[in-house]
Amino acid sequence: MGNIYSISRADSGLDLDLSNGGTDVFLDVMTLASCPLAHTPWQQNLALLFADSQRFGYGFAGFALDELPWTEDAREEHRFLLAVIDKALTRHGWNLLTYDPPYAQSYLETYRTMVQSFTPTPTVSDHFGDWRATPDADLVRRCPKHDIFQGLAGCRLCDTNLQPEP
Repeated sequence: MGNIYSISRADSGLDLDLSNGGTDVFLDVMTLASCPLAHTPWQQNLALLFADSQRFGYGFAGFALDELPWTEDAREEHRFLLAVIDKALTRHGWNLLTYDPPYAQSYLETYRTMVQSFTPTPTVSDHFGDWRATPDADLVRRCPKHDIFQGLAGCRLCDTNLQPEP
């Protein structure tokens, strides 16, 4: 079992189909890139999505871009997601990983192509909730070692269930 990141729930076009291990890599590098950039509630909620995904079971982390709770600021939110991907493509924070992610660049390039081709519109999401609301302060508390959001399950880079031994 793995995870599929797609543009639309209804479209079977370009998508990012990852194994569970590939998903962990993708989420690690997206978390490292998103947390330093996230300042608004929407941005913080997106960073928390990356930080907390696949922490409570495998095979349920994928999502379609049109499922995200885009707000009336969807154009800015779209630019933010592209900025996160661009920061990840610079290998920001990868020195904190206990492994070398040889396929991460390819995952990110595919995801960037998907996001670039997507035009978000304001969406109500029963699944993700209202990202206009500020996340609980404990969720956006940063790990002192990795400087990423703790989220619901603590720092994903400190989690020995996710991270290989160095």
